[in-house]
Amino acid sequence: MNTHQKTARVVGVGMLLLIALSIFVNLIYLGPIVFAADFLTNVAANANQVKISILLELFNGALSVGIAVLLLPIFIQHNKSMAYAYLGFSIFTFTIIAIDIFSILSILSLSKEYVSAGSPDTEYFQTLGTLLYDNRWWSHYMTILVSCLPLFIFYLFLYQIKLVPRFISIWGIAAVPLLLIAVLLAIFDQDTYMGLMMPGGINQIFLGGWLIVKGFNSSAITSTSV
Repeated sequence: MNTHQKTARVVGVGMLLLIALSIFVNLIYLGPIVFAADFLTNVAANANQVKISILLELFNGALSVGIAVLLLPIFIQHNKSMAYAYLGFSIFTFTIIAIDIFSILSILSLSKEYVSAGSPDTEYFQTLGTLLYDNRWWSHYMTILVSCLPLFIFYLFLYQIKLVPRFISIWGIAAVPLLLIAVLLAIFDQDTYMGLMMPGGINQIFLGGWLIVKGFNSSAITSTSV
């Protein structure tokens, strides 16, 4: 029992780290640099910041897989196939994150070449920069899109096993389609509605805090073990 509650608290801390780092990297630290209009000069000027962001992205991806590994012994007692699907999709999401990182590194390399060239062929660099920019844009949103799969399974498990109060699970299950819609709107050249992403983010913060303070439902853990 104590082991499961320690797991709950570690998962809670992990979830808070995931959302905090995601907001920090994408909205504050890296996003304004890579998605800026003058990214060809901006990225090279902030090379160390970009590299730190890449390491944080890798850490975040590994953290998601780590959470799935921690929860596997609990989930597998309820539904083995779905438990392994959750782990598999978490690993797949980490792979997509790695692809996204390669796109950022390509932009960094091009930006350094652009700056070191002094008076470069602007049209050539702008064309190549646009291609790499679009590649990063697609890989970024594909990462969010793919992450909806393990996220949905995660909340579905919480609902079925009753590890936390069901209103939290239902909140999470309902938030995933909203996140999916927000990404699809962006993919089809519509404005990205940040408001559609907010319920999922708020739920993750609330759930992380709940797991740290309250842990898993003890009766649910007992019945699952039996």
